[in-house]
Amino acid sequence: MKTRLLPLVAACLAASPAFAADPISNLFNDGSLKGQLQLFDFARDFDGETTDRHDTSFGGLFYLRSGEANGISFGTSFASANPIWDSNSDGIYGLVGGGAPGSVAERQSVNRLQEYFVTGNWYDTKITVGAQELRTPMMNPFPLRAIPFTYRGASVKNTSVENLAISALYITDYMGWTEEGFKSVSEGVKGEFARKGVMVDVEDNPMLAFGLDYSLPFESIKAKSSLWYYSMEDVYNQFHLKLDISGDLGATNWYFKPSYLKQGSTGLLDQSVAQFDTYQAGFHLGMKWNGFDATVKYVKTGDGDIVAPFGDDKVIIQQVVQSSRANEDAYGAQLAYHFAPSSALNGVSAYVNYASYQIDGDASRDIDETDFSVRYDLAKYIDGLSVRARHAIVNYASGDDLTDTRFYVYYKFKI
Repeated sequence: MKTRLLPLVAACLAASPAFAADPISNLFNDGSLKGQLQLFDFARDFDGETTDRHDTSFGGLFYLRSGEANGISFGTSFASANPIWDSNSDGIYGLVGGGAPGSVAERQSVNRLQEYFVTGNWYDTKITVGAQELRTPMMNPFPLRAIPFTYRGASVKNTSVENLAISALYITDYMGWTEEGFKSVSEGVKGEFARKGVMVDVEDNPMLAFGLDYSLPFESIKAKSSLWYYSMEDVYNQFHLKLDISGDLGATNWYFKPSYLKQGSTGLLDQSVAQFDTYQAGFHLGMKWNGFDATVKYVKTGDGDIVAPFGDDKVIIQQVVQSSRANEDAYGAQLAYHFAPSSALNGVSAYVNYASYQIDGDASRDIDETDFSVRYDLAKYIDGLSVRARHAIVNYASGDDLTDTRFYVYYKFKI
């Protein structure tokens, strides 16, 4: 851990109230171990000359948590993704290491310490220092591959006020899907621009964030609000606002989820070729009834591409394509169904998800994607076991069309 985090560790340990007298044995007696074994097979086939991709991986995620003594607890986790199939012709998909997605190379295992942290929990305030997974709108596990993103720094969450959670982040480093060592968050921003063909120097500054999550005390409807602000000095700032409103209408349940993201470059980055100033605004509007869940989606993106190197909460996120391009309007619809517990197909859920992405004034860049997903929870046979299949059909107005097929097997456990 970087030296600049050491004062935070010391402050965390020193803050334990003097009157607390929990036995140290609580750290061991109240500990827990949980995780999941997972087998994934991902394949992407292009209609044109682009190299097809295919990975099969086996591994898992294992989370160890101590109990709490004098408000202090510890946590660690381990992540693993290992190739069990190789090809001399198909490119790497990105479930395992060995090269950039699409490259033809020998696949390599990824085995890493995912988390290691100390937590202090006093006066309705939880302070966590070290390597940790985060779950915030624009900095989260980004769970699109075998291993989620993880971050290094400090996080604080206070719940003293009823229905309100106040959070803060100080994040210096991260690890992506297939990396075995931490990199600075500035490297993540540089990589985001490099994937678009823009090479730029980025100041090595931490990501600072402040968030408010509030459940509104209404009786007839449920309403939650989230407001987050993120800042990297001399790099970029952004804020994200989202509402989640739902209620009953007869035998149905309706919901409305509008959101707004505003981001722009600052300082030295704002004076470079990578400068940007953009927004994304849109909503989900849906209805649930008798096992069905129908949703319509719309999103508008401003004059620049969305910059999201650390996970995000974009309005439309599909299996392959997401709403992120400059001057883009995207329209989507999803129909899901969950079979009733009393039916022969108890445990089965499925959806079809369609979206059209259109660039204002340039039909040659239009994209449409149709996703299919079926999940089967097999807990009635083996507790913790589930399987899933997904298939996406992506059509580009210009460029190689593709299909993307993914199979998942999960076995979750807890000790």
